[in-house]
Amino acid sequence: MRELLIHRPASVRDVYISGAARLAHPDVAGAARSATRWVHTVTDEVSAALSADCQGVCAVASADAVVREWPADGGLYVLIAQGRDPGNVGTIIRTADAMGARAVLTVAGTVDVTSPKVVRASAGSVFHLPVIPHPAFGAAVDALHARGARVLGTSGGPRAVPLPEVEEDGALAEPHAWVLGNEARGLDPDETAACDLLVAIPMTGLAESLNVASAAAVCLYASQRALGAGRPAGAVDGHGGARAGTVVRWHD
Repeated sequence: MRELLIHRPASVRDVYISGAARLAHPDVAGAARSATRWVHTVTDEVSAALSADCQGVCAVASADAVVREWPADGGLYVLIAQGRDPGNVGTIIRTADAMGARAVLTVAGTVDVTSPKVVRASAGSVFHLPVIPHPAFGAAVDALHARGARVLGTSGGPRAVPLPEVEEDGALAEPHAWVLGNEARGLDPDETAACDLLVAIPMTGLAESLNVASAAAVCLYASQRALGAGRPAGAVDGHGGARAGTVVRWHD
């Protein structure tokens, strides 16, 4: 909620906050008053009736709180191909934000990024950077190529180049996008064929594979190091202090 109120205040229509939450999270209450004049103090019973997941703060916001326009070209992108698990998708968006990605792309079949579970898993990062939907995988790849980004697919197949070799070759120092496949099956043959390069994360333990969000963290950290895409010194990360449990309701 804090991230929505701070980074997308114009999208907020109403905020409902319990007396206990107002006392426990004065920063959230203050941000709510700055975002909209429609801040309603409610009882704990009303708060619970608004949503079973609400822990004191609930907002009604426009769906345009999630930016869907392209930023300036260059740098790092992420393409999520049919990510079905909201926890994984939210975590990938959070990691992309932390590692300085310019935008996250999704394709048809990926979970709705405005769903409560994705918003919570992203820790508010869904309000920090553009999350751009595309109707098909090929359209997303074409959009990345049009912006000069090389498309790198994560894969454990025999054609994949180990990540350390990709780092040494300097491929991550140029504009590029990481493609992260479906949690259960990875990238399908058509998606694999559309990538410019397949990359594997070397593993020395007994695990057969990494969770897709874990793989995203490894790859994006390597990209951040190559691109120098970290946050400027002194940037506010929005994660200070305790978080108010929140629910966001969307409208068109």
